[in-house]
Amino acid sequence: MDMQFIIMVLGNIISTFFQAGIWVVGFFFLLVKTFENGELKKVAGIFTGISLLILFFYSILVNI
Repeated sequence: MDMQFIIMVLGNIISTFFQAGIWVVGFFFLLVKTFENGELKKVAGIFTGISLLILFFYSILVNI
């Protein structure tokens, strides 16, 4: 494969991940700031991690 193609694909994966990931992080950040609760903070952290992991795999599948 051409090195330029690989760099372009990796750039697209990273771009797609961060464009959508900022909304996930922003949503859970505002949720925790609005309702300050220790248990909610733990649950939001878990859901943020799971959502970002799913989003990362989605970004890979869409751009390959």
